[in-house]
Amino acid sequence: MLIQSILVAFWAWFNGMVVSEYLVWIVRGAPLVSGTITGILMGDWRSGAMIGATIQLLYMGQVTVGGISSYDKSYAGIIATAVTIASHQTPEIGITLAVALGTLGLIASNIFMTVCVAFVHMADKYVEEGKTNRIWIYNWLLPNLLCGVLWGIPAFLAVYFGSSYLEAFMNHIPAFVSKALTTVGMILPALGIAMMLKTVFNPRFAPFIVVGFLCVAYLHMDIIACALLGGACAVLYWTLNLDKLTEGGN
Repeated sequence: MLIQSILVAFWAWFNGMVVSEYLVWIVRGAPLVSGTITGILMGDWRSGAMIGATIQLLYMGQVTVGGISSYDKSYAGIIATAVTIASHQTPEIGITLAVALGTLGLIASNIFMTVCVAFVHMADKYVEEGKTNRIWIYNWLLPNLLCGVLWGIPAFLAVYFGSSYLEAFMNHIPAFVSKALTTVGMILPALGIAMMLKTVFNPRFAPFIVVGFLCVAYLHMDIIACALLGGACAVLYWTLNLDKLTEGGN
């Protein structure tokens, strides 16, 4: 567990605030991707993908306004996934953890942005003194070290120490509490989907929603299979120009 904890800590630091900005939102903004990679680091990529996909459903409708998100992606997508895998819990329990940790991670985000303002003013002093070769200390080194404190260390502690406590806690709580947590975890993705539909819903896409419902309710397809089917439908819709057909263009 020590090696996995160190790897997850490094991955959480990488997704914190500074380094992964170069990768934009491809990794950092997608719990499906970050959760899958976390699963690989934990030695169980399948669980990582399933937990990450479940967390993705919850947050797929959220909008980042002015750089401020409603949750911290590293805490929700990486730390929650790693702790869920290490404590042998289900994706439904993982999503309830993601909500709690994602909200807690906002404190880390706010501390980071507040402290980095001071770093910028410290760098200004080097500019005024003409020592531009030292600006990297405040613009790169110290922000990355702060990332390690706010994301890397909590991730290590959560995986190395927290997973065993969580597993023991889940084994000792009453069955109805465990069932309630699982039920909440099953409802939260529906909330995320509803938020997304409120933003992007178009009546002509309603048949695809029905197809997805049939796949889950009657064919009992898992979330990864549904995601692949949805991706295939999107590619066909785009390559066959079905949007133009519905408008009478072709």
